[in-house]
Amino acid sequence: MKRIVVIFLIFTANMLYAEDKFSVGLTGGYQYDVGMLSEKSGIQADVQQNISAGLVLKVDMSRLFIRSGAEYSYPFSKGQITNSSAGNVLETEIIITEVPLYAGINLPIRDFGLFYMGGGGSYIFGSGHVKTSSGNEKINEQLFGWGLIAGIESEIYSDASLLLEWEYMAARSSPVASTSPAYEDYCIDYSGYRVRFGVIYHFRKY
Repeated sequence: MKRIVVIFLIFTANMLYAEDKFSVGLTGGYQYDVGMLSEKSGIQADVQQNISAGLVLKVDMSRLFIRSGAEYSYPFSKGQITNSSAGNVLETEIIITEVPLYAGINLPIRDFGLFYMGGGGSYIFGSGHVKTSSGNEKINEQLFGWGLIAGIESEIYSDASLLLEWEYMAARSSPVASTSPAYEDYCIDYSGYRVRFGVIYHFRKY
């Protein structure tokens, strides 16, 4: 992950011109239904919910942007599967470390800030466990997910803005648990919506 961030910084530093800006921010976030239990056919569950903390690295080049960084997402409510509806899978505790890379367009909003939207994806490090009636199955995965991103920056003062961001990502793992015949191959679905709120500081201005 460190190597990805270093490559991003070197690449963007070479692309910057005087009218462009490089920004760094900190965010907190939320994701509902981590693992997409509600989308698994026949499963009855209290879905997992995660909160997150993240670092935003963003380069704005006139109407274009590149967005990277890192985010750590941890469950404050585990996924609880009821009525043996997923065979002998009882619980999920999915921890996600995400390194995104997105690009898209900026749309300035007069006297407010800007709206941005784009596409790309994220490199995902999945950890945690799936609890079954016979013990815990450890999650230890690395995979790539495709996604869409959109956000609003509202200027606080000349060098800082409030940030509100939405992301949708689609990614699914290989099987992580062997359970009963009904769900012989249990996979973790990392897809879903993420919402973030934070502050971003601008080192260069238009």
